[in-house]
Amino acid sequence: MKQNLQFKATQHLSLTPQLQQSIKLLQMSSVELNQELEILIQQNPLIEMIEEEEEEENKNTSPISQEETSFEISNYEGSQESIYEHEINWDDEYTKDNYVDSREYQEPISQTLKQYLEDIFHLIPISEKDQAIISLLIDSINEDGYLEEPLDYFLASIPKDYEVSIEEIESLLKLLQKQAPPGIGARDLIECLSLQLESKEETPIHSLSMKVIKNHLNLLATRDFVRLKKILGCEDETLRDIQKVIKSLNPKPGNIFSTIESHHFIQHEVNVKKVKAKWQVSLNEQAIPKLRLNHIYRDLIKNSQNEVSHHLSNQIQEAKWIVKNIQQRFITILKVAEAIMRHQKDFLDHGESMMKPLVLREIAEEVGLHESTISRVTSNKYINTPRGIYELKFFFGSSIDSTSGNELASTAIRAKIKEVIKQEDPKKPLSDNEIVLLLKNQGINIARRTVAKYREILNIAPTNLRKIL
Repeated sequence: MKQNLQFKATQHLSLTPQLQQSIKLLQMSSVELNQELEILIQQNPLIEMIEEEEEEENKNTSPISQEETSFEISNYEGSQESIYEHEINWDDEYTKDNYVDSREYQEPISQTLKQYLEDIFHLIPISEKDQAIISLLIDSINEDGYLEEPLDYFLASIPKDYEVSIEEIESLLKLLQKQAPPGIGARDLIECLSLQLESKEETPIHSLSMKVIKNHLNLLATRDFVRLKKILGCEDETLRDIQKVIKSLNPKPGNIFSTIESHHFIQHEVNVKKVKAKWQVSLNEQAIPKLRLNHIYRDLIKNSQNEVSHHLSNQIQEAKWIVKNIQQRFITILKVAEAIMRHQKDFLDHGESMMKPLVLREIAEEVGLHESTISRVTSNKYINTPRGIYELKFFFGSSIDSTSGNELASTAIRAKIKEVIKQEDPKKPLSDNEIVLLLKNQGINIARRTVAKYREILNIAPTNLRKIL
């Protein structure tokens, strides 16, 4: 085969380091941005963060000028573990205004569960063999407070020299359960709740509650109150007291102890408020990093012509890129937030049920940016509104036609479903079909399966699990 050389001209997009950095900073949340800046400042001594004390003296040192941090939206007119545990849903009950949480051990303990139990048993005079078995049991207790392994597992794990029986292991487990906060060391939810109830003063209601926990927790979880009353031989008021006792128990008692976990902090980048009958969008100045060039290094460059000066000049250029890219990041966020709020004025005035359909393409065309850029800007960026703090992505949603001819956003439909369920009679909660009919009367035609889907997105239980006495 004869070989030859050919020249071919092609075009491809090449991202400069500055553009790559700009894209990277744009898609970061405020928390991630601050973490990234800490790294950049360590790598480049020519850029530094202004301290809070200095900020009061030099308010104009922010990379974004005061004129750029506030834009008024034009054309805004002023106007007026177990299935039982999941279904009983302790967390929902604790948040109800009329519910008094009487659980013990409410304050978080400043040590891990394992450390707490080990400290207890270091003070108890028990044999070396018992201490070794107790240590194995403690190691097998998870963060929720449950013993993860069956007792047979420990029997096989303990050296044969100890000559331990299953009865001895069970006896030591009961000792652990007695010394630990009530519920810790349980092998399942029923044992966990029983241990907690046993630690309380016995009353007739507690006796009935124990009967429900040990034999009929599934009926309580499924709200089968008719069968429960028949089995217990009680009336509505007594069953309500039983419910209150059981819901006062903690299904995850280990959670009172400190654990190593990552917390997600939200820092909103944008504010929106009504000023003189018009909605105004402005940047949250607390979210804007206050950066400047280090004047000592800058003066050194001016007075020097050596290689060090040349190296520092490159770092100065990099520092200027960082400042410029951060400035551009916040200007872009503000521009996009302004456009979104212009479309969602009805949300600001009347709430989620008045949300308009909105897609990324509309905002992209309006502000002259690519859809992918809008996606980056609206992810993990938050706006503080009079109705709460929302992620910018929240304001986008597909459209659903109503009988009135107006288009409604899927977000607005979910808000209406939530509102309908909130107003229902809790003793006779609405079925999904009944919700469909109520929405139809409001001019909204959606299928029953759509109601079910949106209800699940809202974490609202089905009809039978919303029923109360």
